[in-house]
Amino acid sequence: MKVRGHVPLNAKNEWELRSVMKKTSDSHRKSGIQVKLSIILIFTLTAVLTGFSLFYYVKTKSDMKKELHNRTEFFAENLSASLVMPLWEMRDAIVEKIIDSSMLEKQIIAVIIRQEKKILYGRIRDSNWNIVKTDKEISGNYYLKSKDIFSKDKEHLGSVEIYITLKFMQKELDDEVFIMFAVCVITDVSLFLIMFFSLKKWVIFPVSHIIKGISEGTEQIFFSSGQVAEASQSLAEGNSEQAASSEEISSSLEEVSFMVKQNAEYAGNTDNFMKEVIKLVEKALNTMNRLQASMEDIIRTGQQTSGLVKTIDNIAFQTSLLALNAAIEAARAGEAGSGFAVVANEVRNLAMRTSETARNTSALIEGTAEKIRTHGEILSQTLESFIKTNDYAHKMGKLIVRIAETSEEQALRIGLLNKAVKETDKITQNNAADSVETASASEEMKAQVEKIRIFVDELTVLIGKKA
Repeated sequence: MKVRGHVPLNAKNEWELRSVMKKTSDSHRKSGIQVKLSIILIFTLTAVLTGFSLFYYVKTKSDMKKELHNRTEFFAENLSASLVMPLWEMRDAIVEKIIDSSMLEKQIIAVIIRQEKKILYGRIRDSNWNIVKTDKEISGNYYLKSKDIFSKDKEHLGSVEIYITLKFMQKELDDEVFIMFAVCVITDVSLFLIMFFSLKKWVIFPVSHIIKGISEGTEQIFFSSGQVAEASQSLAEGNSEQAASSEEISSSLEEVSFMVKQNAEYAGNTDNFMKEVIKLVEKALNTMNRLQASMEDIIRTGQQTSGLVKTIDNIAFQTSLLALNAAIEAARAGEAGSGFAVVANEVRNLAMRTSETARNTSALIEGTAEKIRTHGEILSQTLESFIKTNDYAHKMGKLIVRIAETSEEQALRIGLLNKAVKETDKITQNNAADSVETASASEEMKAQVEKIRIFVDELTVLIGKKA
């Protein structure tokens, strides 16, 4: 039976499908809404935070310079006011003490008191940041604040120069820049991670989960539809062969049923034969029992005969003693007892021969009794073997009965199986027609699934999440 209207999946269709899947996968790797939004977010946050950082840096630096200027102005004003009286009165010790006190502020690197261009007093910090005297000009990148010193009469007494190092301000500014940079980086990373994972959790994951389910379902349906189509075609082609095979199976089952019935009949005959064998074994067993009883009687008779022979031997021994005593008495009597001595001697010889014969007879009887006992043991073993054989024969008979019953049951079931095979043959004929329609529907479903897969791939590219 041939299937019509079915176009099987060929190598060209497979190649085209794989090309579409490869292009889609490549485009997925190149772009995606998640990647694009992440890049835009990174650049936007970086630009905003960079601008904020620059503004904060400039403002902080300006504030620090302003504060430094104010503090320097304050130091110069206080120092010039403090030095009016000591300079007017020319108290050098007080002047130097005031200068040393002002140098307690670590930002002040040097203090110079001038009169015109001449340096009257000077203090500067050495490399170990200790305060030492100096009369030299101060050079270096320092912030300078100069303040004239006037007496109460407005007489110019000189000027005070305060040199402020920018090292501490720069260090503080560097610390502020580092903190600002760290805050910017942490803020940038935090906002990026929040936005990234929020987008991923609330948008990308749900959509990708749906896409994954659809993709897996369409993938399974696609390949399953191809397999169903091929299977339907093979099923349609094989249904005809199956119908022929069903007829052959039905014929073979009939032959097997006949053979099973014959086996049941043979098993019944064998059962009858085993029953006869069991009867013969039971007869032989009874005969062996009687033979064993007879052997036991013979053993008892031999034991009794051996006792009689021992009694005769004892009598002969007593007779020999009496003859010996009679010969002794005849010898004492002399010639009158000579005839009696001859008779006593003959009696003694006869008693000795009787005793010897009795001993020989006893030995023969004991040997015979020993052989009888040995044969009795062999007979007991043979009887035990016959008993086991009888048991095995009974068991074999039961097994043969079971075989006969099983053979009859098998014959019945094979008949039912033959009937079921005939019903299956009818169903096979109906399946042949249904498989043609199934193959056509599977091919159509496969085409629709391929379209759905293209849409799913486009959606996957859009969200940038591999399903």
